[in-house]
Amino acid sequence: MKFLRPLLGIVLVLIVIGAAWLWWSLPSRVDMAGYAPADSLVYVEFNNLANVAQAIQHSDVWQAAAPILHNKPTSQSRLGIAAARAGVGPLEAVLFARAQVALVVVGMNTSEENDTLKVRPDVAVIAETHTSRWRTKPAAVEAVKHLANFAYGASMCTERSGDADYIECTVGGAERKIVGAVDETTVVIGNSDNAVRSCLDVRRGVRPSIRTDPEMVRVRSSVTSDKTLGFGYISPANSARLFSWVAPLLMGQAPGDEQLEQLLAVSAGKVLRGVAWTASSSQGGIEDRFLFSLEPGVVSRLEPAFETAERDENFWKLVPEGFQSLTIYRSKTPAAAWSSLDSAVAFKLDALPAVLFGSLLRSSLSVYGISNPKEVLPALSPPLLTLKPSQGAEGSILVARVSDEARLRQSLSQEIFKGDGGEMLEGLESNPDPRKEFAAVFADGYVLLGKSENMRSGLVALRKSGANDRRDVKQSAQQSSAPIVTFSNDEARVNNFIVTLLKLQGRQLSQDEFAGLQNTVRRSSFSSTETRLNAYGIERTTRSAFGQFGTFASLLQSDSAAR
Repeated sequence: MKFLRPLLGIVLVLIVIGAAWLWWSLPSRVDMAGYAPADSLVYVEFNNLANVAQAIQHSDVWQAAAPILHNKPTSQSRLGIAAARAGVGPLEAVLFARAQVALVVVGMNTSEENDTLKVRPDVAVIAETHTSRWRTKPAAVEAVKHLANFAYGASMCTERSGDADYIECTVGGAERKIVGAVDETTVVIGNSDNAVRSCLDVRRGVRPSIRTDPEMVRVRSSVTSDKTLGFGYISPANSARLFSWVAPLLMGQAPGDEQLEQLLAVSAGKVLRGVAWTASSSQGGIEDRFLFSLEPGVVSRLEPAFETAERDENFWKLVPEGFQSLTIYRSKTPAAAWSSLDSAVAFKLDALPAVLFGSLLRSSLSVYGISNPKEVLPALSPPLLTLKPSQGAEGSILVARVSDEARLRQSLSQEIFKGDGGEMLEGLESNPDPRKEFAAVFADGYVLLGKSENMRSGLVALRKSGANDRRDVKQSAQQSSAPIVTFSNDEARVNNFIVTLLKLQGRQLSQDEFAGLQNTVRRSSFSSTETRLNAYGIERTTRSAFGQFGTFASLLQSDSAAR
């Protein structure tokens, strides 16, 4: 008995010392915004990779596909997790448990190839490993080599030392490369020297960080919580810049007109106040929430566009079974909604920018054969639908209930449909003339408007499959109170995300396994997005299988330039 007392005392002291050491070794969370350049076009942060992985592995789609993937959600004891966070255990587990990660887009490179605009962003991933350099470096070198081989195939890799430990992997000269740098406990991996150098300069205090942006700090504190898996931010200035690059394409003009882009950027800056994104686990999937902040005066003028009308669900008979995307606009009065958009734009802009933005708004309807919205929209009643009917269709068609058919026909015939520009047909059995650019099909009190090629595809899809019978989509639409609801077929994106993750693990599905995966994904492949107006701007909430994590995974694909 006398022997046991000192032994128990020693054991107790060792337990206390061990607990104190574990507590002392746990990393303190840093603000990853302090590692990102202040002028980053896009900033995204993930402060707990384990929570992200758990949310993905416990999603309905992943669990349904688990028997095919032979991949079960990983389970780890609390002691094991605590040990890994304290730096004890296999290096991979330690880094995964301790690391905080940020993704930044520091620039955008554009080029034209065969009348196609290619966009290649300068992207960097910043990881604060909270782990010593001598342990981190081998893992970082291996990660860069693995990413280069995955994205580009066989790569030539070289290492060098300087102000940091560098590894560079290139293919076909210096055009396609992945560069990694290890600086103390921080790892920066980018697709250009500029992207990596920019982040290292911020860490060393040579250039300012995005943490100096008070709007970013305010927005992040208001939209994030302990359950947030990821946060993203685009500043007001960069929101306007990105808009100025995209807007000319929407207006049917070639990019590269510096004067036009400058005018659009300055004008958009008077309306936009930045974009914020958060991701969280929700209902067996991922919920992405985007907040597009707008000037207060603009918000108040947009209110008529978000006033909803009484429900009319008869439109489902005009939605084919295998549609790719569907947006339902429930604005109480389509003409008033359009006027509110026009008013919101003109409110903050001078005459010339207002004309340009008005042209941009009209271009959103001209693709359906509507050149004069103020004449056409009063002849339509809610809801209005934009529908991409099938996978083969290049564009979408517009579906609306007709309140004044005579006025609608007259308005259409005076503009784009005049002469050989388009034709008006009766019934879903009609066959639009491919030689005419536009077609309008009147059926059961509704009108379908769009380019003839898209209309032909839509009518064929509708006759082939019949009216939509997706009860899950219908039920979701009927239960939603949002003024704007969008459904998208995410089958391809979900498949791509899962296959990409498996490839990163060195696995490849057989033909039978891939066919089984497609069948599994097809049963729950639709994402839903609700768009609302709040006191700060426009809020879009999307629920899908893997959310924007699928988009981030696509950055790893070979030739990731967006077209």
